[in-house]
Amino acid sequence: MGFTRRDFLSRLGFGLTFLPAIAWAPRSIMGDLLFEPDGQLVPAKPIPQNPFVRDGKSLVALVHGHEPAVMLEAGLEMLGGLDRLRVQGRRVLIKPNIVNDRPPPSTTSAQVVASVVHRMRDAGAAEVLVADSSGIIRFPSSDNFKATGVQAAAEAFGAKVLALEDHPWVRVEPAGAEFLPRYYVSQPVYEADVLINLPVVKTHRFAHYSCSLKNLVGITHPRYRPSVTFLSGSWHERIAELNLAVHPHLTIADATTIMIAGGPSSGTPARVNTLLLSGDRVALDAVAVAMIRSFGAWEKLTRSGVWGQRQIKRAIELGLGAPGPHQVELVTRAVSGADAKFERLVEAIRRDLAA
Repeated sequence: MGFTRRDFLSRLGFGLTFLPAIAWAPRSIMGDLLFEPDGQLVPAKPIPQNPFVRDGKSLVALVHGHEPAVMLEAGLEMLGGLDRLRVQGRRVLIKPNIVNDRPPPSTTSAQVVASVVHRMRDAGAAEVLVADSSGIIRFPSSDNFKATGVQAAAEAFGAKVLALEDHPWVRVEPAGAEFLPRYYVSQPVYEADVLINLPVVKTHRFAHYSCSLKNLVGITHPRYRPSVTFLSGSWHERIAELNLAVHPHLTIADATTIMIAGGPSSGTPARVNTLLLSGDRVALDAVAVAMIRSFGAWEKLTRSGVWGQRQIKRAIELGLGAPGPHQVELVTRAVSGADAKFERLVEAIRRDLAA
């Protein structure tokens, strides 16, 4: 699980940039990194049964279109319907990717967030929260929620927006964790009845890619995030183990505009006009990786096939999702009419998943 000389130099360069930024950061951030928070020990949440399966296979819906609300509704229908989540009367927490104050694909689209909030409210959720904690040197998250338009979009449909670094933490010691035997996660996330993971599909200089698994780093106390130990060779495994504390009941990945090189804060965009939906975070990440790989622009994802990516391999070892292509069914639809480019993308993804 080592890393190459190029990776080492890249991480060293990151550290030389990261550490001065921390040195000049507000005192509150320094406190977050130097001291553990107060937080009671709680059991890791049990992995919920995936309600979106067919013939024993995890369904992943890939929807192409131009209106997120229409695409979302089609994707939910393809999975078997939102009723399977039993949202009515429950507290729903939606976790987008608000790493900084930049537009998509650095962050989740405000329009996509609004569509998901609106759909949860329509389904009778008692409360809808939209919550994240940005990259450490990008704090405060509250400013980023405003700058990206996500706060206004969420509040327009009755959601409450939380900057998680301003809220309490709980401590978990998940069984099976080797690289992170104990860490802290957000108490509001832990206490939510339904967790909707809303990442953006993008590349990442150190994690190689960022989607469902990586998005839960944002619910973790800053002291325990992989970026704090930037020279570690275990970024990928740590990301997977951070998924042992709480579990998304549904992942909806924003692939309207994806990042195909660079990242996570900025990189090369590509307009794809799709949403990915699944109750299986590993299966969805496999499809997202195949999507990025189809562009051939990010060498870090060519070192291994889809199922050989280290985030995915460790997540499978931990029992977090589908163990391989034979346990995944990809269902697709173009809601705005036939589109040859989308059809070629689907073919490329199917080939890569099966390889």
